[in-house]
Amino acid sequence: MKKLSFILVALFFSLTGFSQIAFESSYAYSGTFTQLANSGDKFFIMDIGLNQCRIYNTNHTIWKTLTISVPANNYLYDIQYVSENLFTTDNSLCLVYTYYSYDAVNLYYTYTTNIVKENGNMLLTLPGCQYYYATSLSDGSTKLVTYTFDYSLSPYTIETAVYDLPGTLYLSVKNNPENTTNNRLSAFPNPAADRLTLNYELPAGTTTATMFITDFQGRQIGNYPLNVNTNHFEISVGQLPKGVYLYSVQSGNYQSKIAKIIVN
Repeated sequence: MKKLSFILVALFFSLTGFSQIAFESSYAYSGTFTQLANSGDKFFIMDIGLNQCRIYNTNHTIWKTLTISVPANNYLYDIQYVSENLFTTDNSLCLVYTYYSYDAVNLYYTYTTNIVKENGNMLLTLPGCQYYYATSLSDGSTKLVTYTFDYSLSPYTIETAVYDLPGTLYLSVKNNPENTTNNRLSAFPNPAADRLTLNYELPAGTTTATMFITDFQGRQIGNYPLNVNTNHFEISVGQLPKGVYLYSVQSGNYQSKIAKIIVN
């Protein structure tokens, strides 16, 4: 009877398409998937120590390793838009990367963002740029919006610039939640050693919202109720160990993107 019951259960799950979540691989770096217009699905990671962007096939075999030019006494901060036919129309592989330096005397950070081809050819340099996003307009054009900060001034200044891109956003990049206005998060100064201001945007009509901060292993550091009538939250990070932390905002069914904080 027990044997018959086991067979019936196994038959039921096979007929209903039951399957398990299967572990594939792990990386000791920050990484994510991208879909390249010509080369297909890839997974890329950012290696801060070696200043590299390593790109893998979906079976986790290495596809390409791109060494990124970072000046002395500067540190790699972010890599985004690993893409084809977004910043050019010649099928070349391109990416956007940001690095930063720290003025230990005057206590402020300086960021630089570059758009480069796979072969290292520089397409655009944006001094002071810490954040950016690409978007498609209804007329078919593709724009890049950049945010440049000057943290040497108090209060700091911010400049928004718009660039017209020659290519188009591939579907997976276009649908990435990071590129929607209501999902954008930003932090300054970032990296930080003492106090940090976290900016956020909430959907219209939000009545309650919570900010969650975790370490890079996913352990929750804290959760904080937000004032829905403002767009920023200040927190002291001086007591946290040096490292990379993640934060996000939740409200009902709304979930923001996950953004990164560096504590020095």
